[in-house]
Amino acid sequence: MNPQSEENLKEYHLQKLVTEIDSDSIEVACSTILPTSKLNHTSVPYYIIKTIGWFWHLPNLAKLIVLAVGFLMGFAILQAALKLIASVISMALLAGLVYLGYNFFVAGNSPQVKE
Repeated sequence: MNPQSEENLKEYHLQKLVTEIDSDSIEVACSTILPTSKLNHTSVPYYIIKTIGWFWHLPNLAKLIVLAVGFLMGFAILQAALKLIASVISMALLAGLVYLGYNFFVAGNSPQVKE
């Protein structure tokens, strides 16, 4: 690139910025500025920010599909967790009944040694 065209390009950008500043209607971009220098590639917030940015750049139909799949997977995980909790409670109740049955039927019939 020759120096003359580079200078013209810089002047054009400068003139564009001056007209934007001088104009009455200034549009403010609705974007969050995040300090990425503090986020390394192994931290959880880095991946959350990348995922949110990826999601917002999807087309609307893709956003709907991602939300539907996410909802279905979340519902499946919740259902599995509730089934696991119900199984643990059932096993605890069964263990309690077996213990009570053992004490009532087996241990109650055995002769006890009295001193």
